[in-house]
Amino acid sequence: MARSAAQSDFSVSRPPEVELPAGGAPVALPRAEVVTTEAGAFATRWVMRLTIVLLLALAVLCAVGPHIPSGE
Repeated sequence: MARSAAQSDFSVSRPPEVELPAGGAPVALPRAEVVTTEAGAFATRWVMRLTIVLLLALAVLCAVGPHIPSGE
């Protein structure tokens, strides 16, 4: 999916701005890497299937709901 022009890009592969002292190595975090900026096709298919099922359930509930007796 294309990115909007309003979204800003960021870099995660730049050198660190501040170097940790030698004693700070145990608490240093690994460098972050962007794997992908888009959702996977598998996840997208399942989200769309779930959305369709939920919309169908809502349509059935709206169609049948007024006809359910109130039990008075």
